[in-house]
Amino acid sequence: MDAKEYNLEISDHEFKLKGYWLDQIEDFGQAVEYPVVIICPGGGFTFHSEREEEPIALRFNSFGMHAVVMEYKLIDEEPVYPTALQQLAKTIDWIERQPDSRHIDKKRIILAGFSAGDHLVAAYNGAGTDPELRKRYQIDQYIGEPAGVILGYPVIDMTIKGSFPNDNKVLHEISNDPTFWKTEDLLNQNSKPAFVWQTRTDNLVYVINTLLYVEKMTKLGLPAEYHMFGSGIHGLAFGTYVTKKPGKDKYLNAWTSKWIELALNWLQMMKLLG
Repeated sequence: MDAKEYNLEISDHEFKLKGYWLDQIEDFGQAVEYPVVIICPGGGFTFHSEREEEPIALRFNSFGMHAVVMEYKLIDEEPVYPTALQQLAKTIDWIERQPDSRHIDKKRIILAGFSAGDHLVAAYNGAGTDPELRKRYQIDQYIGEPAGVILGYPVIDMTIKGSFPNDNKVLHEISNDPTFWKTEDLLNQNSKPAFVWQTRTDNLVYVINTLLYVEKMTKLGLPAEYHMFGSGIHGLAFGTYVTKKPGKDKYLNAWTSKWIELALNWLQMMKLLG
């Protein structure tokens, strides 16, 4: 495996990518092109959770996928959107322009996220697949598109009372444009299939977020697989010792840890993974 860091720039905002590239296996006797997953970690738009970066990337590697972690724009003197959307568009474009020697199956680019990072993924699955909104937010200049999305305990609708961000000031720090407040409303006939999971007892991002998203996917006739686990806190990542915070057993959850195998099955079912 080849692990590298890259610096890209959009709208005077530099952002980091971390690439985890699979090597070719000589025993195969021929070259193999691997799907690639772009991972957007959570962190409430104030930091990028490393628990949702390399551990997740390496697990996708074990499935036979390249992985790229994207550290998108956070809250600062300017709103997160639309810059973060443009950063994701540029990342997809950057992957499309990788040399053939990298052996990427560019027809199978998957977007995966957690929490706040999922808001970006969900926003892209709407605005990024709508020709009018691509033009409005200046992402129509970039090539490439995802084939599917994986959402883990996602922030979908930022207007739900009591759920993240539950603060009007923070809401406007994320976006002054109401277009980005309710990502379920951005879904359209061009949006990509989704695998979604969350716990019913998530007390930071209420489970109604995923219900709204899957309901809209269903109404549009878009392929979706949804898993609501009966218990578990927000931010579980794997729910195993790999991503458990030291001394905090609440980050262990044997039931929800199965989401990654379920996601693998879904990718295979959707023919997005060999």
